[in-house]
Amino acid sequence: MSAAAMRQVLETLALMLAPLAPYLSQEIWEELGKQDPVFRQPWPVYDPELAREDEAEIVVQVNGKVRSRISAPFGAAPPELERYALADEKVRTAIAGKTVVK
Repeated sequence: MSAAAMRQVLETLALMLAPLAPYLSQEIWEELGKQDPVFRQPWPVYDPELAREDEAEIVVQVNGKVRSRISAPFGAAPPELERYALADEKVRTAIAGKTVVK
């Protein structure tokens, strides 16, 4: 992790810790070279783009037992998900010689 990223993490940690441990967060804030009181700073802003994931983890079960986990893009159609599941080696060994119902 770069020094700039670590500094941003520590600043955010101090801000979020301030309501629970004001003295500790003020110490962290001052160690970071900040002069103003930590409780007078604005709350960190949530960025939904940073929290967005590209793929979902899908659990594949055979006869009620988890056999594998696959990753698929969000919004994938059920036939596409079935194709991903049937392509998995663990699933293929679990359904060998059996009829897939659903």
